[in-house]
Amino acid sequence: MEENAVIHYMPYIVIFNFVVVAALLVVFGKITTSRELTSGVPGSRQNVGEFVLDFFVGKAREIGDVKAVTVVAPFLATCFLFILFSNLLGMLPLPVLNNPPTAFYSVPLGLALCAVAGTMIISGVFNGLAGAIKHLVWPNPLQFIAEITDVLSLSLRLFGNIGGEHMTLVLVMTAVPIGIPLILHVLGLIPAFVQALVFTLLTTSFIAGAVHHEHEEEEEHHERLAEDKEAAKSEIERPPVFEGEPATGIQSAGQASPG
Repeated sequence: MEENAVIHYMPYIVIFNFVVVAALLVVFGKITTSRELTSGVPGSRQNVGEFVLDFFVGKAREIGDVKAVTVVAPFLATCFLFILFSNLLGMLPLPVLNNPPTAFYSVPLGLALCAVAGTMIISGVFNGLAGAIKHLVWPNPLQFIAEITDVLSLSLRLFGNIGGEHMTLVLVMTAVPIGIPLILHVLGLIPAFVQALVFTLLTTSFIAGAVHHEHEEEEEHHERLAEDKEAAKSEIERPPVFEGEPATGIQSAGQASPG
């Protein structure tokens, strides 16, 4: 009877845990930035914040300049921290909170949709609305299908790993409630971190491809123009050679020498 009640209220439990994760992120941010930041010797809180942000700032710098850092780094950090906190929520020994939101496909699907939609928005910020739309249909008119496969790839990978780990833990706890579940909880920290990192790195690659696609085409266009200009210049500077006229001075000297 209790299991049926849990299954019946599971959608509400997932939404509740989703809100709990968001609240935890807000609290984490408030605690990290509760004191004034210093350029001198930082405290433990500032060290934690800088350690988390340095990685995402570095990834954003690989994509572009300062504008990329201010736009991309917060987006990547939000994706990573939200997924990590959601995965770790299943490690809590509490009846309701031990259901990680990412173990239910609706949440990974929503996160994947947000990641792909965010990629298109960031592409519009850098390349303009026309460039973002062009990325969906050029060079392949069916390029937009890749966005659908990106959503499926991100969501199914996250759901398969976290959902499978959570289901395994539930089955083991049902059979052996003491001892082995603790080991599985410790081992579960690995996929919890790895899957959050993989999701974020894939999103980074999608953003980089969308942002640099237009710039690469412009660079190739300028390179072709420069090559055509050099070829035309060499054609103009080449001296004309008439029929019957020796091509080089060596050949002319050889014809003038007595036999």
